Amino acid sequence: MIPGGPTAMTPPPSVPLAYLAAAAIGLFGFGFVAWFAGDKLVTVPNHPAAVSAVHMGVLAFLSVAVLGALHQFGPVVSNKRLRSVMAGRFTMVAMVAAGWLLPNGFAHGPEWMILAGGVSGAAAALVAAWNLSGPLSSRTGGVPILGLRISVTYLVLTVAFGVVYVLNRQAAWFPLLPNRVLAHAHLGLLGWLGLTYVSVAEKLWPMFLLAHRPGARSGKVAVVALGSGTLPLALGLLFSVAWLAMVGGALALVGLGAHLVSLASSVKHRRRPLEMLHAYLAASTLYLVIGIGFGVAAGFADVDTGTRMILVGVEVGALIAWLSLAVAGHAHKIVPFIQYTMLRSRGVDRHPSGRPLLFGDLYRKAPARATLVLLTVGFGLILAGMLTGSVPLAAFGGGSLGISGIVIGLNLAFGPRLAAGGPTPEPATAGRQA
Repeated sequence: MIPGGPTAMTPPPSVPLAYLAAAAIGLFGFGFVAWFAGDKLVTVPNHPAAVSAVHMGVLAFLSVAVLGALHQFGPVVSNKRLRSVMAGRFTMVAMVAAGWLLPNGFAHGPEWMILAGGVSGAAAALVAAWNLSGPLSSRTGGVPILGLRISVTYLVLTVAFGVVYVLNRQAAWFPLLPNRVLAHAHLGLLGWLGLTYVSVAEKLWPMFLLAHRPGARSGKVAVVALGSGTLPLALGLLFSVAWLAMVGGALALVGLGAHLVSLASSVKHRRRPLEMLHAYLAASTLYLVIGIGFGVAAGFADVDTGTRMILVGVEVGALIAWLSLAVAGHAHKIVPFIQYTMLRSRGVDRHPSGRPLLFGDLYRKAPARATLVLLTVGFGLILAGMLTGSVPLAAFGGGSLGISGIVIGLNLAFGPRLAAGGPTPEPATAGRQA
């Protein structure tokens, strides 16, 4: 569980842990695809191979990880159960299927893989929205619950957008608008994944830092502004309505800026020392700032179409880096908390050395630092490759991301075995639901 929440409300630990394990494999797949698509990422960012790499990162890695966190976090913060544990397991299988079918279909076909991935993703989004509507219907929970209601709505909208595109590839009912990929990317990265993270952070940051902030207004502004701005931004981009895109973009910028203010306030008023999580957050914040900068440049710079495409590609890549580093950093907190509860439920409360077992014993610090370096450098190389036209830089960056998926997966999977001196016990009753 996440500390501070009622364990009786959470699903079995195998539910969120399965999502996060699948996400680690998705991160490896993301790096692998980015490695082989390095030439297209650099030269033609909207090429099917580049689109394949982005979908692998956004679906197989980020969406799977974020959905897993929501299935744990929603019941904790709302004190209400999921509607169905079985539905939670189905959502994982369906989203993982979509995360692997769609990228492979875009990269090399056959076409049925794209259709199957779209249908699977739609099923995952709809079942997740229904299942999470239980905890998200709570009248308690404040800003995080409000933001998650909006972000899950964006999940459904993002998937619906993608399904329409997938079906149109088969039927060609209407001419596809030129900015559809750009609009789709912003809808998913800002409305679904970005808003989810911004909302969850308002609970996790004060908790992990023991931060007693004088107020949480910046967090409210972040959730409301980002939630309000993403849709008009996406619609303005889709239909080439400049004023609408500018209004939506301005609101999104206010929301992301308030998000950064909230982080600064949490750090300033902390009662615990900074730790590895905050190194991840520092790198994540750097990429968010880079993404904002290139997004503004793409919107206002007087450049040719090819250069604008590169600027937008770097913006999208930086936003993916922002979320990836944040997810990886928080995984080093959330996964050990869940595993600690599993161990304690079987009476394992001592380290092999004899001292009391701690959360930090459930993963190794050196691999965690290596993951941070691999992710930070990997994304940096990809963005540098896109800016300079260097295919080797982008390819090496993708390889770095792929290795990071292996390192984080093995570290979080085998940490408990080493800390407990044997196989990780299965929980007996902790967190079980009917």
